[in-house]
Amino acid sequence: HTLTFSIAFINDFDNVYLAHCYPYSYTDLQRDLQVLESDPASRQWLRRQTLCHTLAGNSCDLLTVTSFSGDPAMLKARRAVVITARVHPGESNASWILKGLLDFITSSSADAQLLRERFVFKIVPMLNPDGVIVGNYRCSLSGHDLNRRWDEPSRWHHPTIYYTKSMFRQLRADRDVVLFVDIHGHSRKKNVFLYGNSSSEKTSSGS
Repeated sequence: HTLTFSIAFINDFDNVYLAHCYPYSYTDLQRDLQVLESDPASRQWLRRQTLCHTLAGNSCDLLTVTSFSGDPAMLKARRAVVITARVHPGESNASWILKGLLDFITSSSADAQLLRERFVFKIVPMLNPDGVIVGNYRCSLSGHDLNRRWDEPSRWHHPTIYYTKSMFRQLRADRDVVLFVDIHGHSRKKNVFLYGNSSSEKTSSGS
C-alpha cells in the first residue's frame, strides 16, 4: 500500500517541516527536565547528572528517581529499574511515553510514591541526542544505528551506548536490577506493544 496526499501552502516561500510523528526535540527534553528540577515537589525525588557527552559535545542525561529520605540501609537494598528511550531519533513517540512516565514517577500519586519507596529508577531519556538534533531518522551523527552497538560499543564512536552499558554494569554490582525497558516507536505497528527476551531454558506444560 502507498499513502498519497496533497498539501496546500498558504504563503509563498515558507519553510515547512513534515514530521513522521509529533516532534519532541532535544530542547523539549532540556526544558521538561528543567521544569521537574525547578518544582520543589518533584525535585526531591529526582537527581540529574551527565552520563557522558556525545560526539557533538551534547550532554546525555542520566536521571535517578527514588525516595532519597529514610534509612540508608533500606535505600542501598532497594532494587533497580533501568529505562532508556530515543535511541532512534525518528521515533519521537518514545520521548512522549518517557515524558509521561517521568511526570508520573515524580508525582505525588500514591502509586508513584510506592514505586519510589521500593525501587531505584535509572533513566536515560535520550540515547541519541545528536541524531535528534540534526534530524536523523535512525542513525547517530557518525551514521551508526546505535541500537545495533550494544554488544561492543566504542567509547569514542558510540559514547552514549558505551556509558549506559557501563552504568548498567556498575548498577548490577551494587543492587539487583529487576527490569530493563528500552522505549521505541514503530513505523507500522499501532498502539502499545512489547518485545521481550525469553529464557534460554526450554519449558514444557507437562501432562
